[in-house]
Amino acid sequence: MADHVHGRRADRSVGSRGSHPRGHGADQCPVRLPLRQPGGHLMLPSSDLYKSVIRGPHHRIARVDAFTIDGAPLATDVPVITGQVSAQLTNRVTRTASFTLADEWFPRTPQSPFSPYQAVVRIRAGVGYGDGSEELWPLITGRVWGVRRSAAGTVQFSVDDLAADVVAARFEAPERSSSLSILSEIQRLIRGAIPQATFGPDTLATAPTPQLVWDEDRGQALDDLAQAVGGRWYALGDGSFVVRSYSYQPGAPVQQFLDGPQGLMASADVTQTRDGTANSVVVVAERMDGSEPVRRVARDLSPTSPTQFGGPFGRVVQVLKVQTPQSIAQAQTLARTQLAAATALTEQWQATVVPDYTIEPGDTVRLGYRGYSADQITDGITYPLVTGTAMTLTTRSAGTLGVGEE
Repeated sequence: MADHVHGRRADRSVGSRGSHPRGHGADQCPVRLPLRQPGGHLMLPSSDLYKSVIRGPHHRIARVDAFTIDGAPLATDVPVITGQVSAQLTNRVTRTASFTLADEWFPRTPQSPFSPYQAVVRIRAGVGYGDGSEELWPLITGRVWGVRRSAAGTVQFSVDDLAADVVAARFEAPERSSSLSILSEIQRLIRGAIPQATFGPDTLATAPTPQLVWDEDRGQALDDLAQAVGGRWYALGDGSFVVRSYSYQPGAPVQQFLDGPQGLMASADVTQTRDGTANSVVVVAERMDGSEPVRRVARDLSPTSPTQFGGPFGRVVQVLKVQTPQSIAQAQTLARTQLAAATALTEQWQATVVPDYTIEPGDTVRLGYRGYSADQITDGITYPLVTGTAMTLTTRSAGTLGVGEE
């Protein structure tokens, strides 16, 4: 699956990766928040007051700070006229933003606070309380990639998260893997593009890095390495990088979006489709030395699964050819991970809800609309930056754990 992010290719699908004015003077950025809960519970921490006020009338706020990649402050707490942040874990560049500021912020020189030559922005959003206090969460940290000054006297900015910097830093010469572990090798390659990169907590066990050579695509190299341990690499809202398993099994719902009095659900479309669904995954790990490829198969053999291999669903096989996995165990882990993904795409929701800025892609949520409810895993979120605009969720049903051997 691929998309275009502000005119640049940003392939980020597992198994099908692309090659590729307020005052001036802000605190050093990015600001780090408490660590997220591992194991598919990615929801950001919040107060009990916040959980209560979003169910009634409340005042939303958004702030934009600008700084250099080294953290030197350029502008702080700039008010947003309108805008949104989108987060989609199926893309390499996970988070993108579009927002509008007053005309005075149009970059007239390369040294201007929001100039694409130097500006990294951090967008935070949340709620303001009656006592003047605020509760905000980081939605995106990334470079200004585009600026448009409109005839109406406003300025629209487009932002991609810091993974765009990594993808853009293609290898100038063939790059050989090091003897580091896979997770350490991933950090090394990211620092090769962004020396100032910071890293959050990973949720995967590491493994030795096989001897590999990449021609030019740094993003593909990172995809290969993360895939070998059954994960994905991406940037969080605070700008730090992680390698995490993308949950295909639901945890306990972190939030309920239901219709009815004081509910958070406005409307929802629900679709069910066979497209993209498979009940057998074959991993073929091609080796550069020409030796016999590693080949492992994972099938959905759960007797209670609606996609059981050989059951009423039929037999649908996906073949995944990769270079990185070098052992039978690693290839089998990847096959299981891919099978969980393939069996998950049976039901999808497109929901319009009251914004909850603590929800993260990958979280399990309970959705309910017009008498039908389901626990769903969040694939994508569009966060509004102003009052009066809803949040949208794109979700999917969970796969099954019934996995067999070849």
